[in-house]
Amino acid sequence: MILRAYLFFLCVIILIFSLAYVKKSRETVLRVASFFGILNVFSLASILGVKAVFGLVSLILLLSLYELGKNYHLKYPILLALIVAGCYGLMLSFASYLIYFIPPFLLLVALTFAGTLKMIRNPFYVYCFGVMFLAVSAASLVALYSLNPDTLWFLVAMLAFNDVTGYFAGRKFGKTLVFKVLSPKKTLEGYLGGLGGLLAGLVLFHTIIPVLAETTLFQNAILLITIFIVGNAGDLVFSKIKRSVGIKDFSNFLPGHGGILDRFDSTFTVSPLLFMFLYYLN
Repeated sequence: MILRAYLFFLCVIILIFSLAYVKKSRETVLRVASFFGILNVFSLASILGVKAVFGLVSLILLLSLYELGKNYHLKYPILLALIVAGCYGLMLSFASYLIYFIPPFLLLVALTFAGTLKMIRNPFYVYCFGVMFLAVSAASLVALYSLNPDTLWFLVAMLAFNDVTGYFAGRKFGKTLVFKVLSPKKTLEGYLGGLGGLLAGLVLFHTIIPVLAETTLFQNAILLITIFIVGNAGDLVFSKIKRSVGIKDFSNFLPGHGGILDRFDSTFTVSPLLFMFLYYLN
């Protein structure tokens, strides 16, 4: 299943890369090249097994914490890394109780939306964010793979559908600004394009790559709504954090995307809820 998915997305990436190269769109070429690297890394980890996935997710978590510590100018960033890594390890050690960490996770998301920029700039916030958000999200990604190896691929691919189609729809047709303060480039047309991409992804995962072959129409509707709303909400959460510390991107680690947190913002936000969905489904 993973090999079939990899080959399909490889063909799509080559097609988009070729079109972008012909049109001399440097930004798109960089975005596609970075995603190609991400595709290969996630595919290899998924094939190698849960230890490789744990290693990959742990690396992403550590790089994310580095970006946070750097942009918040923490005096002791190693302390943040140790606290979050410890909580992440404990959550994985008691994975059956991971579901109980999701309410605090959602509470932090709500507080970020409702809170002031001054609150978010507070160093105490970044520690709460690291434990209640990043540690829970990272543990959920590993737990997702343990429940069903195909779900990790499914999550990354669906969010890629949302990002890519939303990006191109926004660039081509975007006129109606939705969040002028938080994320001034986001348009209604871009969001609708992302929704169309998610619908196409659901069709794909029912037919060519039948990951969802046994799910009902109602379950698919829940998945679609969750990924669309929560994934885009995650983008806004991280946009508010960036605005609070006065930066455009968390880093330039991934050309065309920005930093690790810029690329995996939606993945981090959706993973706990997708884990909860599969947990109760099973």
